[in-house]
Amino acid sequence: MIENCNKKELEIAKILLDYLKKIEDDNSILKGNLLTEEEKKFIFTDLNAFIIGLIADQSVKAEIAWSLPYKLSQRMGGFDIAEILKKYNQEDLENFIKTKPALHRYPSRMSNYIYNAFLELYKNYNSKAENIWNNKTAAEIVETLETFKGISHKKASLGTLILVRDLGINILDKENIDIAYDIHIRRLFLRLGLVEMDIQEEILKVAQRLYPEFPGKLTTAFWTIGREICRPTDPSCLICPLHNCCDKKLEKTINLK
Repeated sequence: MIENCNKKELEIAKILLDYLKKIEDDNSILKGNLLTEEEKKFIFTDLNAFIIGLIADQSVKAEIAWSLPYKLSQRMGGFDIAEILKKYNQEDLENFIKTKPALHRYPSRMSNYIYNAFLELYKNYNSKAENIWNNKTAAEIVETLETFKGISHKKASLGTLILVRDLGINILDKENIDIAYDIHIRRLFLRLGLVEMDIQEEILKVAQRLYPEFPGKLTTAFWTIGREICRPTDPSCLICPLHNCCDKKLEKTINLK
C-alpha cells in the first residue's frame, strides 16, 4: 500500500489514517458541526452553492466560507442563476456580501469571483454544477474547477475531496485527488520534517507517498491537527497524535503565511 515510504512516513501515515476514523465526520465541512443544518442542507439541495462555497474558502475560516452561499441566497431572495444574472450585477453582489454583518472579509474580490462563476455555470453547464463532475475522472474535475476564477489547484483538489467525502460522488481515480495545499497542512509538513521547504510540488509528492491510492484523504486529518492542535503559536504538542514522530521544527514556520 505505501511501498515507497520510509519508516517515519509509514508511521505518520498509519497514525493519520487511525486518527481519521475518529474525527472525519465531525470535521467534514458538510457532515460535521461547522455549519448550521440549514447551511448544510442548502449545499446538498443546490449544488451550485457548492461551487460558491469553494470559491469563498479563501482567507477566512471554513465555516464562514461555506455558510456564505446560504446567507447570500437569503439576501438576494433566491439562488436561481438565471434570475440572479437578470436582476443583479457584480456591484450588487458586492453590496450583498459587505452589508453588515459582512459575509466575507474581501467582498470586492469575492463578488468578482462569484459573479464570474454564475456566468460560467449559466453559459457552460446549463446552470447545474453537477455537470462539472458527472461521469468525469478526478483529474478532469480538478482541471475543470481550476478554470473558475478564484479556484486554485489547492481549492480544486479540496473541492474534489469534498465531492467524494461529503457529497458521496463516486470518483474512481482517487489517486489523482491531491492533498490540499492548505496553510495548516503546510505548517505540519514543515514541523514534522516531511519536507525541508514550503514548496507545493514537494508537499504533494510526499502526500502521494503517504497514501498513494487517495492522497487527498489525508487532508482532513492534517487540517484538523493543524487547526486545533499544531497552531501557528503555542502548539499543544503533548496531545498531538503525531507527537512521537515530529521533528518539531517550529522555526521553519515562523513566517509562514
